[in-house]
Amino acid sequence: MKCGAKTRGGGTCQKPPVKGRTRCRLHGGATLKGSESATYKHGLYSKYAGPELQEVLAELDSVSSDELINPDNEIKLMQALILKCKGLQSATGDLRDLDTISKVIERLITAKQRSQAIMIEQQRLVPASDIERFLDWMEKLLTDRIGSDETYLIIEQLKTFKLSDNAN
Repeated sequence: MKCGAKTRGGGTCQKPPVKGRTRCRLHGGATLKGSESATYKHGLYSKYAGPELQEVLAELDSVSSDELINPDNEIKLMQALILKCKGLQSATGDLRDLDTISKVIERLITAKQRSQAIMIEQQRLVPASDIERFLDWMEKLLTDRIGSDETYLIIEQLKTFKLSDNAN
């Protein structure tokens, strides 16, 4: 098989094509195609993105606030916002979409604030392993100081300790 591209001299190229292609490397056989190409157009910001924007907004509107924190959903929201801004810039946008985006963004902000507050509280908590280590140390200390029989009685009393009346 030959490349077959027309040459300046009026003939055709006789070089073998690039593997998996129909042309040699000099006549475009090595050029990247599809999404690998540097000039690939994905259409995400196209002025015809109306139905796609509606789908994204409907999907994000039905997502729970906790799921909205997921980076994939945040990216979808930002892309929807960019699409809407581009649409409003070119005077082809609908303000109802912008209202929906605003509501989803407010939910996202609230969910992020709640998530950050939870993370701060988790950092304040003493890990259970540290508490267990402390109790083991206390048991050893009591055993060394007052003997194992007295320590056993104290440990049994400690097991009945409750933080509140609602604890089991």
